[in-house]
Amino acid sequence: MALIFIYFALFLGVHYITKTFSHPGKARLFQLVACFILLFGFFGFRDITVLNDTSHYYGFYYQRAHVVRYLNESVFAYHVADKFEYGFQVLCHILIQYVSKNPYTIILLSSFIITIGELWFFNRHSKHIAKMCFYFLIANLMFMHYCIIRQALALLFFYAAFEQMDKSIWKYHLLVACACLFHISAILLFFLPYLRKINPSRRMVIIAIGASTAFALTIFEILSILGLHDHPYYKAAIQRESISIVGLADLTILLFILGTCIYIHKKKQYKQIENTYFWIGLTMLCISIVSLVFYPIARVNEYLWPFLLLLLLRYIDPATLKKQYPYQTEGVQNLFRLIVIIVFVSKMLGINTFRPEWQHVDQYQFYDFEKPVHKYDLYPQEA
Repeated sequence: MALIFIYFALFLGVHYITKTFSHPGKARLFQLVACFILLFGFFGFRDITVLNDTSHYYGFYYQRAHVVRYLNESVFAYHVADKFEYGFQVLCHILIQYVSKNPYTIILLSSFIITIGELWFFNRHSKHIAKMCFYFLIANLMFMHYCIIRQALALLFFYAAFEQMDKSIWKYHLLVACACLFHISAILLFFLPYLRKINPSRRMVIIAIGASTAFALTIFEILSILGLHDHPYYKAAIQRESISIVGLADLTILLFILGTCIYIHKKKQYKQIENTYFWIGLTMLCISIVSLVFYPIARVNEYLWPFLLLLLLRYIDPATLKKQYPYQTEGVQNLFRLIVIIVFVSKMLGINTFRPEWQHVDQYQFYDFEKPVHKYDLYPQEA
């Protein structure tokens, strides 16, 4: 873990170096280039033992690249047995037929695309890009994004869709539809523009939490009625004798973030928060309640975590954000910023100490391109 924390510190180093620049444009360009090198260098050349899903995608690509029929058929062919969404299948098919049969291609290219997409997002929302990278890293979001490749590609479409929510609803839906081609969980994002039209109220919070709790208690009966009782996720979840530990950890962190925002909001008597961010927070809370029983549903929250972190930064470090908020950084914000960093770091330490199998980042190493054979069936996925 020492290497990981040194890596985090490099982004702070980039942030403080840019303070010596006299020209804002050059400082911003330096941050973009430096952060790209740090992110792509670290994640783009990681060994397939690093991050849970890396070896799975590597193995999928390797197997398809050695099937003669696959090499000769149309890149737009769809294989139900592959269990991957159509957009991702087409992407792999194109890469195998026209770019390279080397299975590391999917890791390298996806890391490149994700890095560009994340930096685009940071550039849109932050005045201090390197500092924003630091927050996203210690919050564990970046590790997750480079791990869940299909959903990360879907998330990049949602980044673009979020920009269109107030401008063009049909463009928003089109981009979300594109996201669904890479991860079907994005289908729930179609409802966000309509949810945010409902004005926030304490009554609405109680109803939403009550409904999600009732759904959590009856989810297996509902899924069974829908004919999903044979799905691997259903079978794995129903055999669990207790609540999901990782779900509980996510809920705890979420409650901490929401509690921090609410406390500072009330203490400083800020104006009411926008409907969009209210519903993002409440939706994440409802999803997290259900995930205690059926954790796969937590994947929906992966689209919303980046925006919740933007909300958190509005309260604890508003100077990091590009949009100007009437929030002054004072003692209480400085204190909570320190507490947030400690909590995020403690979470990472806890995971890598007691549950290293959740991420596989504690023994980081680069991919060996000269090694003739790489074993990719490293972390068998639980059904």
